[in-house]
Amino acid sequence: MATRLKEVDAVMVGMGWTGAIMARELTKAGLKVVGLERGQDRTPGEDFTLPGVRDEMKYSQRLELMMDNSTDTITFRNAPAEMALPIRRISAFLPGEGVGGSGIHWGALHWRNLPSDFRIRSHIQQRYGANAIPDDMTITDWPVSYDELETHYDRFDKLCGVSGQAGNINGKLMPGGNPFEGPRSAEYPNGPIKSALPAQMFGAAAKSLGYHPFPAPVAIASEAYTNVEASRLAPANTAAIAIAWPARPTPRHPPTRH
Repeated sequence: MATRLKEVDAVMVGMGWTGAIMARELTKAGLKVVGLERGQDRTPGEDFTLPGVRDEMKYSQRLELMMDNSTDTITFRNAPAEMALPIRRISAFLPGEGVGGSGIHWGALHWRNLPSDFRIRSHIQQRYGANAIPDDMTITDWPVSYDELETHYDRFDKLCGVSGQAGNINGKLMPGGNPFEGPRSAEYPNGPIKSALPAQMFGAAAKSLGYHPFPAPVAIASEAYTNVEASRLAPANTAAIAIAWPARPTPRHPPTRH
């Protein structure tokens, strides 16, 4: 017999970054919220401490943090006319499982979309001509712009304590940062994490060739940090990644996070 639970105002299906942030905003507005997530709860003090966190068999081979697609499968098809078949083993696409979702195994590289990404159809046509996009290609502009989303980008930076070096603040280029990023309203909440020797050597070599190396933005606190929700984040000791860009803007985008 079904059990009738107390009614709530909203149910969040999935408690990763999106679900958790939405649930928090709704509760601050006075609503009662229930979050649903497959898999177990995870706490850093119990699940991600040394030496267990270095268990490569558990995490890298058996994919402990990922959805078990042999029992909780999804289907896929390449075209509408095909029959969707179950995927028994996933390669690059690895949905997380447990409270926190894919944020648990996120590599924390923290790129923003470029302003041109939000108007990709218009951008391509302006740059390469009206016939550059085939008639049957459904590529289109977003209904929102980078400028409209920038305040939300900034809030998320402050929520997860992003470390980095801004390259463009309100249209002013900043030394040491990414000169091709969209304008930011503020600097990163934390300065760049420390660079290991290989990253320093890479940056020096790139700079000598006329490129603009800069520390990649990462959602890892470079120092003790208290975020906008009063959660305390401990400093990390992870070495920064150096990224180099050409001396002149080129029609390519920053690396995507995997």
